Amino acid sequence: MRRFETLILLLALSFYVWFLRRFGLADVLGYIRLVGWGLALTIALEAISRVANTLGWRVTINDYPRQLRFGELFLARISGEAIDYVTPTAQLGGQFVMAMMVRRKLAMAVGLATVVVASLAEAVGQIGFISTALITALPFEARLHHLFWPMMAGLAIAICLTAAFFAIQMRHPFSMLWKGAAKLHLGHLADPEVKAAADDADALLLDFYRRHRGRLALSCLCYLFAWSMGPLEIYILLTLLHQPATLVTVLLVEALGLLIERATFLIPAKLISQEGGKALILSLLGYPVDVGFAIGVLRRLKEMVWVLFGLAALAAHRMFNERAGAAAARPTRNVIEVPSAHGEQSL
Repeated sequence: MRRFETLILLLALSFYVWFLRRFGLADVLGYIRLVGWGLALTIALEAISRVANTLGWRVTINDYPRQLRFGELFLARISGEAIDYVTPTAQLGGQFVMAMMVRRKLAMAVGLATVVVASLAEAVGQIGFISTALITALPFEARLHHLFWPMMAGLAIAICLTAAFFAIQMRHPFSMLWKGAAKLHLGHLADPEVKAAADDADALLLDFYRRHRGRLALSCLCYLFAWSMGPLEIYILLTLLHQPATLVTVLLVEALGLLIERATFLIPAKLISQEGGKALILSLLGYPVDVGFAIGVLRRLKEMVWVLFGLAALAAHRMFNERAGAAAARPTRNVIEVPSAHGEQSL
């Protein structure tokens, strides 16, 4: 895995060096300066998407505990997304982080089950957005008609991956993971208590899909709304760069960009797919290539701000837990037993 990550990183760096030598670093920096404080607007817009994402997770939790505040759920969500962004875990690492961060107020089995359900809802919401965007915009953009079948193939792959993810959830995935951990003797993961939590999470998954389909549909709508913020961001960036921005353009840029990211989901931090994907798509639509690259860079800057927010929230959570654990382990008062003629006295 480390060799794979190193290879991807080298390829990404080579691509960036080639692009900047070909089209000029000055032009790209000029576009970034042109946006200026407009980048803060896209960062704020992303907050709306993150809140919608958190709501998508929130509605999957039946019998939501009163002591678990929405802000805590939000911080757990952005922390998990930050882990997914910087590591090639196919979202598994981020889901575990989310469940771990709220485990004091939400049972671990419930947390694991609901983040997995929410991930499925997020994928369904993404497919819904891509399908709607392509159906709405593609007929009006003749320059991309020759790519119709490749786009349909990419959409079909995304649907198949989502269907496979759902099928895995129906086959007791947490129990299978526990059995693997037990065979590998992975420390506390092989503990019987962890097995009980895994069994409970599997049971909760099956029960959710059988009894709470309305919650699943509502979660999908939350994620669909979150994905719909993407075209608005593209519109803002194109406008700030003094480029023509139409509804057809922004829908296609976002939908095709998501298809590219779907195909490269194992690559951490969207290396190559972010800047390269936007440069390719916008060039096909008649825009200067460096405009597409600049938009990819601006999006990465926005994402890195949110990654820093998430990692900071995770670090603060760990620090708080460590201090709470140390305080719990510390005796409330010091007692010294002193023998005396009349018995033992405590000082």
